[in-house]
Amino acid sequence: MSDEQLLFTYLLKKFSPLDGLKRDNLSALAKKVQIRELSPGQILFKEGDSEKRTVYVVAGKLALQENGETALVVEGGTDQARNPVSPVVPRRHTAKAQDRVQYLSIDSDLLDV
Repeated sequence: MSDEQLLFTYLLKKFSPLDGLKRDNLSALAKKVQIRELSPGQILFKEGDSEKRTVYVVAGKLALQENGETALVVEGGTDQARNPVSPVVPRRHTAKAQDRVQYLSIDSDLLDV
């Protein structure tokens, strides 16, 4: 396993329900994951979007807006960030970066297996 895959495996264990995956499944998932970034003000997804992606905030602050108002801010490294961001599809929120945000975006079908 490469150093990058080891790093992603370690990182994935910090998130729920990924922390419950078997080691082999976690290693396989680590091969398909990348950390992505948003600049302040960028939109990750919009209310009503139906793309089947599971998103976790690694670092930074992501505001979840409902009807144009901030309903919740998810900050990387907190207990709240252990869980997927707005996991219901279609999305109930618009997710907007408040500062530089690093996040994981995983095809939800990979997690269903």
